Amino acid sequence: MARSANRGERDVAGTIALAIGAAIIALGSGFFPAALAGAHAPLWIVLLAGGIFALAGVAILVHGRSPDWVPGLFTNLLLTLFAIIPAWIAWGGSRQNFSASLTSFGGFVRFGIESGGRIAFAMSAMIMALIAVAAWWTWLSRISWAARIGMLAAGASLGYLALVVAPAEPRWHDLADDHERLARYALVSDQEGWARNAGAEPLRWYFPPWRNFEEWTKAARSRLAAARVAPPGEQVLTIPLSGTAPAIDGIIGDGEWRDALHIQLGSQSPASSARIVSDGTSLFLAADVPADTTTSGYDQFRFWFHIRLSPWLDNERAFVDRSGGVSALRATRFPWEPGKPRSRTDWRIYEQARGSASMDGHRRFELALDLAESGIKPGVPFPAWLEIEGDPVRDAAGKFKARTNLGQAGSHASPLWLCVAVSSP
Repeated sequence: MARSANRGERDVAGTIALAIGAAIIALGSGFFPAALAGAHAPLWIVLLAGGIFALAGVAILVHGRSPDWVPGLFTNLLLTLFAIIPAWIAWGGSRQNFSASLTSFGGFVRFGIESGGRIAFAMSAMIMALIAVAAWWTWLSRISWAARIGMLAAGASLGYLALVVAPAEPRWHDLADDHERLARYALVSDQEGWARNAGAEPLRWYFPPWRNFEEWTKAARSRLAAARVAPPGEQVLTIPLSGTAPAIDGIIGDGEWRDALHIQLGSQSPASSARIVSDGTSLFLAADVPADTTTSGYDQFRFWFHIRLSPWLDNERAFVDRSGGVSALRATRFPWEPGKPRSRTDWRIYEQARGSASMDGHRRFELALDLAESGIKPGVPFPAWLEIEGDPVRDAAGKFKARTNLGQAGSHASPLWLCVAVSSP
């Protein structure tokens, strides 16, 4: 007959579990970033996984040494974590982690198990969530009202720390200005390998909540952009405000773009043209390309802005392709060796950008950018330029020979200066 573990054995087990949890939390906190170079889960999930071991260890150590409600509290927290982790796997996990493969008859055969895997984890998460809710309800019903109020206050304090204090930008007093902040954010994220934005998306969820370099980069960039002024004598084109936002559907209706600023893109015939308007919260762009009459091939409308905003941020840009897909990128530089900065392209930096394209006799593009997300402030001028690329020139064998420019206004060396109006005329 199995005997119950004695106090010493329980203490050893609790200490081991607590040590394992502390080690995993240290990894998730970024103390050993190289150990997570191949991780496919966000760091907060790593922290929660460590929390499971740590909570289990503490629950074992306090059992029999504290009031009955204390072990119950740690048990409820454990059940909550057991619901959160499979919930993320079900609804937030990477698609590649739900694939499987096998080798058969000398060939490589892949089969997907994504749907089944997500359903299994979703059901597990819902069952554990119900169990956790029942456990919390039972536990709360057994403690006094004073204890319940105390728990509510503690929960509110933890929520404030997690959602307000922790994600705030760091107070680095050794930095002179936002230019140096941009350099520091880019350097640290590149060194620690968390951003993974050398040719890929920044993956915000890889950061612990208090080290969100992507959002901090946007904040520093927006402050610099808000302080920008046009060079003396430079003509600034006003982007009008419209009471009705254009539909981003690839159809450039005259009515919905009636108030827009019109820009001619080149002098070729038939000439491409662009329209730009704002509703105060978003920036809308459309491009009409009469010379592009092919349904296939390489077609793209590009909007470049924040040109040379900082020595560490050369530009941001958004591209719309012929299928209406949007790519949002940032040209970043950061100090590496003395006098030898490195360059990097950060991809998918916008979550609110939308695009569309259509082919009705000729190509049309539409693009919408959130003003706050893109760092464009009404009333503040900013340099930008636009270009349209069409099908490339190919030789008789179909090999690429040269790019085709179907329209351009401004350039990186000599951009247009634009400004979103702060009120309607």
